[in-house]
Amino acid sequence: MSEDGIELRKPVLLIGIGKIGKDILSNLKKAEHDFLFIDTFKEELEDSNSVHIDCKSWINPSIYKIRSFLEFHKEEISVKLSKYQTIILVTSLGEKTGIAIAPMVSHIAKGILNKRIISFVTMPFGHEKDRLFQASISLKRISLNSDINFVVDNDAYLEINPYLTVEACSKITNEIVLNTIKLIPEIVLTLGTSIVSGTLKENSIEVGVKDLIAQLYSSLGTSTITKSILYVNGARNEPIGRLNQILSNYQNSMEGDANEISFVVSDSSRNNMHLIASIKGRTKFDSYDPLNLIPDENILDWDIPESHPNIDLPLPLID
Repeated sequence: MSEDGIELRKPVLLIGIGKIGKDILSNLKKAEHDFLFIDTFKEELEDSNSVHIDCKSWINPSIYKIRSFLEFHKEEISVKLSKYQTIILVTSLGEKTGIAIAPMVSHIAKGILNKRIISFVTMPFGHEKDRLFQASISLKRISLNSDINFVVDNDAYLEINPYLTVEACSKITNEIVLNTIKLIPEIVLTLGTSIVSGTLKENSIEVGVKDLIAQLYSSLGTSTITKSILYVNGARNEPIGRLNQILSNYQNSMEGDANEISFVVSDSSRNNMHLIASIKGRTKFDSYDPLNLIPDENILDWDIPESHPNIDLPLPLID
């Protein structure tokens, strides 16, 4: 294992939380790993490969209330996770279910069971003001509990194409997460946080690379790129000299001398591509939570995310 890398150890458990988790894992059923779905909606789940977080009579529970109901399933989840060496967790922090459940599941896996954690999270759109703050808090906790954290920024797609529909954006996001998970056995996994951007357009490679770089810089904030891998699918018939020139142009567009760039070409029926960039520093997601301006050494925080349990505390009447 390299200084900044991690090896994937079997057996592996893929955990899908919420709708995106179910969509991604449903497309990976031919993989050799086991699956676990976790959701608050029973109709979305499947037999023994699932955990239903029963919110009882609550119709629209808050994230804090969902976490309080998750407490009843901690032992069940711990037992299901205990026999695996590596946990791959997939969720959306644009969904209330993901915001509520993912930090606690990652805490169980890393804080209690000390498993190796690889997490995939998608961030909400910028206009979802009611979720940005909580998404930032959950992202920070998931990152702390993860050896490797892949972040997909939905808002970055809209910045380069404001006419995208929510459905089209979700399709891009799902495909990028799916492709990245499939690549895990073939790539060097770098510890820390990586931003994943992608495009499914049938564009030329040059146009696609420009889109990827625009998406990446939209999400960076004050972060610096330390290592990146550019994947180009369906470019086997492209001239090698042209591909080398694209890589050179991409290298020149990056800031700093320490950035390492790999360029991978794979077989595919269409010219789609995506970029995995390992980063250090603060991203734009940190600005979603104003408290992130406070230095970490000056913060006193709880190890376990806040929840809202029902507490029956009868107090005697005092005359």
